[in-house]
Amino acid sequence: MATRSGRNIDAMTRNVTAEAATRTAYSQSEAAVYDERRFTTEAGRRIHGCERDLLLRALRRLPKGGTVLEVGCGTGRLLCEVLNAGYKVDGVDASGAMLEQLKKKIGAGTDLRLIVSEAGSLPIPAEDYDFVYCIRLLNQTESPGYALDVVSEMFRVTRPGGFVLVEFVNDFRPRWGAARKASTTRLRPAQVVDRAMRHGGRMVSCSGAFFFGMQAYQHSPKLLLPWVDRCDRALTRLMPRLTSRPYIEFAKR
Repeated sequence: MATRSGRNIDAMTRNVTAEAATRTAYSQSEAAVYDERRFTTEAGRRIHGCERDLLLRALRRLPKGGTVLEVGCGTGRLLCEVLNAGYKVDGVDASGAMLEQLKKKIGAGTDLRLIVSEAGSLPIPAEDYDFVYCIRLLNQTESPGYALDVVSEMFRVTRPGGFVLVEFVNDFRPRWGAARKASTTRLRPAQVVDRAMRHGGRMVSCSGAFFFGMQAYQHSPKLLLPWVDRCDRALTRLMPRLTSRPYIEFAKR
């Protein structure tokens, strides 16, 4: 696995283009309240717990000395979990404001890079990381075609023998409630698998989150949340391809 020398977080943060930072990115005001609005309630903490557990489970394939990249890292909610688990992790996001929130969390001396960039054109050399993942990113991209281009980029920057974890909104899910939003980009598992195979990807696991959807957590009474959480996790293990958010992990040949 690759090793890196220590790097100052502020010195290694860079802007690629002003357009890349603003076209799809969260603004300064949105970034300031992003975590508070979504993950401070009991439902939000349980949603975070589901996503964290799936990510850390996938990372078990990687030795602790491996290098990790999160594409669409935002305020670092999940990146910090990876960092605390002992991995070397860098982050890419289109919003400089979101990365500023992340820098406040981790402090100035942390050994990582934060890069402001669009996910479909990463300013990163080919085969630079051992594990690359994205969570809550592809559904916010402009189209299914662009989302699949992001998957291609993730494979480009992954070393042979490394791993890629792709999370997305499942196109097989019925459109009801908040899921009816036309702005949500959806993919089918077969589309993701096909794109991965073009880049030497071999599927090694298929998991999922939120069989009932995140709304089941958000609209359940607090006393029922533990039961909702247990039932949802059990059903996602049984039928991962029918979940609202599949997590497909690939090994790169």
